Amino acid sequence: MVASCVRDARRGKMSSAARQLFVRHLLLNPHFVQRLKVSEAVDLLFAAVSGEEEWMELFGAAVEREVPQLLVDVVDGLLDVGHVQILRLAPGDPPKVLVAALVALGDYLEGLEDESAQLLRGMRIARIQADIYARLANPRIWRRRKIPTSPIDDKTIAGMKEKRDVAQLPGAYGARINLLQRRDLRHCLAAAVAASGPASKRAVRMKAADHDKTFRVRAPLRLGISSANASDNHLRSKEQGGKTLNAGIDLGSEGDDAASPPLSVSVRRLAETRLVLRSMSSGFEAEFEADRRGEAGAQSDLFFAYRRGGDESLRMVKQALVHTGIVADHSADVVADVSDFTDGGGLEITTTSRVQQGSGLGTSSILAAAILKVLYRLSGEPAGGPDGEYPALYDQSVLLEQSIGLNSGWQDARGAFGGPSAVKDFYAPPTAGLPTPELTFVDADEESFCRRIVLFDTGISRAATRGLNTVLDAYLCRDPVRYGAIRESLAIHQEIVKAVTEGDYAALGQLASRYWQLRCILDPEATSDAIRQIFEAPDLAELSEGGMLTGAGGGGFALLVSREDADVELKKRLGHLRKRKPYARSAVVDYRLNRRGLQLEEQSA
Repeated sequence: MVASCVRDARRGKMSSAARQLFVRHLLLNPHFVQRLKVSEAVDLLFAAVSGEEEWMELFGAAVEREVPQLLVDVVDGLLDVGHVQILRLAPGDPPKVLVAALVALGDYLEGLEDESAQLLRGMRIARIQADIYARLANPRIWRRRKIPTSPIDDKTIAGMKEKRDVAQLPGAYGARINLLQRRDLRHCLAAAVAASGPASKRAVRMKAADHDKTFRVRAPLRLGISSANASDNHLRSKEQGGKTLNAGIDLGSEGDDAASPPLSVSVRRLAETRLVLRSMSSGFEAEFEADRRGEAGAQSDLFFAYRRGGDESLRMVKQALVHTGIVADHSADVVADVSDFTDGGGLEITTTSRVQQGSGLGTSSILAAAILKVLYRLSGEPAGGPDGEYPALYDQSVLLEQSIGLNSGWQDARGAFGGPSAVKDFYAPPTAGLPTPELTFVDADEESFCRRIVLFDTGISRAATRGLNTVLDAYLCRDPVRYGAIRESLAIHQEIVKAVTEGDYAALGQLASRYWQLRCILDPEATSDAIRQIFEAPDLAELSEGGMLTGAGGGGFALLVSREDADVELKKRLGHLRKRKPYARSAVVDYRLNRRGLQLEEQSA
């Protein structure tokens, strides 16, 4: 087809309308789109012409007319066509085409009446705009042109356009993507609360009956078995649905007879007016204290310093105080706010974790949910959602994380959800509103599960948000190779669920290995020579059915499926890795499945 159309164009046998139709058909052909073959079709087209000059002679006018609308169509139709393939049709230096594309995308967004649709489509458009401005970064291009505005522009972007600082626009639009996702989550949460009935008129204040109590939440971690490679991401889940399989787990520690919940949050009212925050994690401690003796403005400035960077250990609990309304956003006197909440007293909040954040076990997400749960209890928030938990607790924890720059999905905190089984299969259908995962408990044999699935702390640090942003970028761009890995990850999810349900650990090991290969296609930085050794070293591979890293990869915890009756020897050999430099901080982890979930305890003085 391609060769024939190029011959006809050379011979003058194709009208301008036919050339436009050909360009459109090449990019939006359902057969090509479904099989992710658009890139190959474009390759064939460029191979059929003799060069850029002939390409512009034959199809330049068609491209000029079609490219802006093609970009709009793939965004509006949520089509699996990469915008990079469309932009390839405009080779060389074609500012007129690309400026027209910027205008068309802006007009399209302006015309969307639904706020959620505008925000989510805006994420993909922001990614497209980043690439277009990267090609149009030369200020000379804009001397006689007005830089188009867009409904997703913020003050920063508007200022760059006013100053014609176009070189900074690609990065600015890239940074805008997660902010748009956060705004949609906040919008959907607000809509869900409004739909549930009249808003509570309660004052955010601690009840006198709770003044002499200590409140503690104990929480498990989440062992992620499959998320269909981040299908729980807010955008992807809303547009295509999401599937996850995870298990709540307790961890063992030296001197303990049995594994126990590794996360805890405790809160108590203090008689004196002061705020004390403590974080204890794997031997590292951080503390913040403010009282009436200090200057209010200076103490508040120190409290909010986490928004300017650093303070990773305490930023979650600080932002949670703001999130729940106990401390006012941008408060000039945080001690006064705490005093108002406690009727003249203070608060002491202590968070404890036996693992570092970035473990791949949902640590920060579950800690966010645990902090919110205890603060909601103190604030008098009515409990009793459909799952017996505080309404939207897990969605609020996602929003809390996003508000401090952490990108997580709806499955991360839900991995700590309790019930008749610790192993949970979630499915969230596509939605225009808030993702509402449907939960199925998987009746797995706990003894076999804990024996055959070996958990190994690699001791290698990782950055989950970077990995999740890489996967989100693959989804936004619809890159055929990386997006193909996303497609396959979703396709094998049910096979993974079946293997766990039936206790078929040989199949589970093979599926875990394939799942990990797909993750590394999506994000090559998810692996390294040190990580590959864990799965490929002959002395380990002979005892294992397969495995993967949990979470986003790059480090953290590895999940290996041992061969029958090989778990003891596999753990022994993994333990020997500590003698090698990359694994000096590694350890085989003793764990047990946890069905209880987030447990709130109250103790009177």
